[in-house]
Amino acid sequence: MKRTVIVLVLAVLLLMLGCAASDAVFVDPNAVQGGGYGELYFEANGARFGIFDEAEPVLSALPAPRSTFTGETCAFDSRDEYYRFGGFELMTNEIDGVARITAITLADDTMKTPQGLYIGMPEQDAGEAFPALAENDWQLTDGTALLSVVIQNGAIASIVYTPSNIED
Repeated sequence: MKRTVIVLVLAVLLLMLGCAASDAVFVDPNAVQGGGYGELYFEANGARFGIFDEAEPVLSALPAPRSTFTGETCAFDSRDEYYRFGGFELMTNEIDGVARITAITLADDTMKTPQGLYIGMPEQDAGEAFPALAENDWQLTDGTALLSVVIQNGAIASIVYTPSNIED
């Protein structure tokens, strides 16, 4: 439970820092397309999805969320919609009239990325499982997605998929 709270607090702080840095939309709506995330996708309940995929088909394929939350945003012209599932959280935003996935956050060690990364995984094991990520200081961009992994005390403390810095 403590890890979950820490991960959620970190995600909120990152969003707040992004808001303080700029009020501008950082994503070009013309560049938004589902499936443009290369190998940086996520899988849960038999559904494969990633950054900028349409939210409705994904949410329909997943079990009912444990909780939902709506918050203010600074990166999009819509509100942030959060969906909390067992082990991960989705954030969606309306972009050009379509609700799209704009963040995927692993919340605890019950979920893994397709490359086998999970919260609490030793840094050395994570580097062996996903060498390209380790070689890029634990941040990797592929298409429209950015995968960010935080290492603390020699283990993975946070795993978050967000949009890459696509400028408008």
